[in-house]
Amino acid sequence: MGLINLSHREKQAIGAINSGELHDLVDQAISSEHLGELSSPPLYDCGEYVATKVRYFDRALAAYRIAKSAKKREETLYSAHKAGSDLTFAFAQIRQRMEVEERESQLFFVYDPTMPPFGLTQNMQVRVSYRWRRATGDEWTSGSIVFKHKVRPRLDYHALAQPKPKRKPSARKLAENRESDLLYEWEHFERLAHWSVRDYFRAGRDGAGIPGQFEVRLGDDDRLNNFSADFWGRNVSS
Repeated sequence: MGLINLSHREKQAIGAINSGELHDLVDQAISSEHLGELSSPPLYDCGEYVATKVRYFDRALAAYRIAKSAKKREETLYSAHKAGSDLTFAFAQIRQRMEVEERESQLFFVYDPTMPPFGLTQNMQVRVSYRWRRATGDEWTSGSIVFKHKVRPRLDYHALAQPKPKRKPSARKLAENRESDLLYEWEHFERLAHWSVRDYFRAGRDGAGIPGQFEVRLGDDDRLNNFSADFWGRNVSS
């Protein structure tokens, strides 16, 4: 499952499952105390979110199956019913996501991100590519926007509150920590940039209004927040 779009395989799997039949299979699994038909694709191919709920349900059934006392049977049966409900709810959510994607793809499509650049630095850039059109009969227009972000140094207040270590971290360890911090920041930045373009189109805004580049706005704590990449409604140069 991509950040923005479901994969073709996931869409095929979701489309192959009937919601009503899924509820029946969950009930059958609880009655038989085994997953039964739920143990095979296409349910596991609907994305990690749904697959995780299948595994939780399987473990709940196993606990119910081995329970001996009446009290334990009652407790594990409740857990199995809850896990089964969580599974059907998760599938309903992913089906709704697919329907929204298919509807939105008639007018716009935001491409999923690629691999992060080799050797991250404090000066980060994310290019988000997209295509859009005003009506389904129009030709597609392709475009992209480059988001820019300069990472500010941060104080680690938790570390400051801890006793100083007897040994200073090695240069290698410091470099590893810095690389890990930059990767975390990059992933957060990348998500915000792509979600920003998607949400811009979802609001019915015109693709012609997207600038060529945008410097993200940090919060008062010099950190990214949910609105940092919102480029619309501001005076930005393309």
